[in-house]
Amino acid sequence: MCNALGIVTYNDPNVYVRGLQKYRPIAAFNFIGRYRLVDFPLSNMANSGIHDIKVFVNGNPRSLIDHIGSGRQYNINSKHGKIELIPLYREDGSVKYVSDVQSYYDQLYSIEQNNNDYVIIAPVNMIYMANYADLLDQHMESGAEITMLYQNVDNAKDHYINCDVIQMNRQKGVLSIESNLGNYKNRQLSLQTYIMSKEIFVSLVKEATKVSSMYWFKDIVNDHCKDMDIRGVNFRGGVYCINDLKSYFDSNMAILDEANMREFSNPKWPAYTRTNDSAPAIYLNGGSAVGSFVSNSCEVHGQIVNSIVGRACKIGKNAVVENCLIMPGVTIGDNAVLKNVIVDKYAKIVKKKDLAGTEEEPLYIGRRENI
Repeated sequence: MCNALGIVTYNDPNVYVRGLQKYRPIAAFNFIGRYRLVDFPLSNMANSGIHDIKVFVNGNPRSLIDHIGSGRQYNINSKHGKIELIPLYREDGSVKYVSDVQSYYDQLYSIEQNNNDYVIIAPVNMIYMANYADLLDQHMESGAEITMLYQNVDNAKDHYINCDVIQMNRQKGVLSIESNLGNYKNRQLSLQTYIMSKEIFVSLVKEATKVSSMYWFKDIVNDHCKDMDIRGVNFRGGVYCINDLKSYFDSNMAILDEANMREFSNPKWPAYTRTNDSAPAIYLNGGSAVGSFVSNSCEVHGQIVNSIVGRACKIGKNAVVENCLIMPGVTIGDNAVLKNVIVDKYAKIVKKKDLAGTEEEPLYIGRRENI
């Protein structure tokens, strides 16, 4: 087992996915038709031998309670670990603005009593597959007080706006954490993943609470860049950053590339999720799918091109679904034509036949809407 407490944290105020976030927290977002975003940090931790995990949620936790359950699908159960789901809570009942530091502070006694010596923090809006056990070994060997995961990107002028980026010296020492304002093409994108001893984590949370009720954990880390040994580790695998509706759409569409899909189909490092036993998709009346991911229980009478279709969807006769993200339980009527559209769960497209967005601005259809 990995000698670390896993913390899956929620997104900061700079992350907002229009439409989708109205109905569920980002951790509960569907991804490539079968996963939830929370599955990826949980899978990384479980595969790394981390069996004590706290999942902090800034939204209605109902769907996550059902999805995560006892954690058995992540090979975690009460005999050798546990997953705790912790929704936002304030004594005054207000949860409109609660920083991650405040959530950690409310759980500080439980964290201090945990038997693990280290803490690994990972966000839900950064999707990647990484071995935290190897990163923890690297952290301990380096002698650093805090290790941060980052990735070099060369498209920061147009992507990752308002995401955290870091400045480093030649020895990979972190000099500062700042927001990407799109001023430079090449940046070091922070994956918002931190590794440190439990003692350092506890002391930083206590200090941040005293400094400001508006402080996030990254703020207190940034304050200590000059007087602590904080080092960056370059992550070279695939990273999908979700911070708005377009990045959510683009991240899903990118997985349709076979090379990218292979990362999530590695039997040596599986991505776990809650399974549903259901019949396979059925294609009737000339229905077809090209370059797409179609989930179980779908009934396809039309054409699906370069799209992701969630479970139990119905695609009508002569309908065309192209470059779309269709979530579970959606009904698309006969002769409908959709292009660059995100359709949320249980929506019905039966009256309005032609719906189109653009690759730069996909059209969003809300949950349970009738179009």
